[in-house]
Amino acid sequence: MQTHDPDPSKRIPKSLGTEATLIGNYTLADAAVALLPAVIVILAIQLIVPADLVVAGYSMQDLALPVVATAAGCGLLFVYMTPSYTSSLDWLLTMVGFYRADRSHDHDAAKQYTRIKRLHPRHGAIERTDGTMIGLVRVDPPSMALATDEEWHRKATDFRTFLDTVVAFPIQLYATTQTFPVDDYLSHYERRLDDPDVKANPRLTRLIEEYRTWYATELDARQMTIRDHYVIVPVSLDDVRFERNHSVQLLARLPVLGLFVDLLFAPDPREERVTLCETLDQRLRQVEVGLRDIDGCNATRIAAPEAAGIIAEYWAGKTLDYGDLDATFRTRPLVDGRSA
Repeated sequence: MQTHDPDPSKRIPKSLGTEATLIGNYTLADAAVALLPAVIVILAIQLIVPADLVVAGYSMQDLALPVVATAAGCGLLFVYMTPSYTSSLDWLLTMVGFYRADRSHDHDAAKQYTRIKRLHPRHGAIERTDGTMIGLVRVDPPSMALATDEEWHRKATDFRTFLDTVVAFPIQLYATTQTFPVDDYLSHYERRLDDPDVKANPRLTRLIEEYRTWYATELDARQMTIRDHYVIVPVSLDDVRFERNHSVQLLARLPVLGLFVDLLFAPDPREERVTLCETLDQRLRQVEVGLRDIDGCNATRIAAPEAAGIIAEYWAGKTLDYGDLDATFRTRPLVDGRSA
């Protein structure tokens, strides 16, 4: 007789969730995290705060219990708000590590995170620390706000055809979201209020002022954003190294022998870099042409400095204003943690 479900997809690994629980799904570690603020407060009262301290007419003996109870309540609230994908202890350690970590790095230190080594503006490429060249293509998708189900299906089919027939190499789809620049849009109407013809027409003045108020309120309610879509195309060293000698390419993939093959038969680094850039250019052109074949879709290759600016904003977590990117990335690191 079977004592377990034979379906592998329904089996639960024994190594997960084996910690003993106290109440419901809460473990001993959760209890320790919940009581940690109260313990810290008790130690502070006993070791740091003077025993004769009086606050608003209350002695520390009178305030100790309420303060400890408040700290314990904060600890319980922290455990309750812990995301389901992690434990309260791991979440606490992650938050402490985040706030203690450095916010800015020089270029050499930042490379271990960004993995960006240098830019090649002439070739429109960005070189990673592992030798991979990447390029970006900006995609302007067709407007589908009023599209029917048939049009959605047709566009999805065209995109699937593009992936099946054009893309014979790995790609990454990346999208950014930015807040709509309401102030920049409404600045035109603010300037109109100073024009003589508007000042001479009270009705027009009132109309523009009401439109400004309505537009700002409407966008705030809708939380309108601007989305930009990109296709990231990489070319690794393995894609071009020994591509003309298939036998050597197979030997280079072997775990131990491959190291000696690379040392003996690897091409000159300068020639290899040129081959990487040429292959990247070919792939980027294929992506551009393939996306433009989709009805209403446009694709444009992005220059290396602009692509680096997009990557910098990804790591900074905010919109950056570097000014002239061509001049900036010749003198400044990719990620410096400072506002421009």
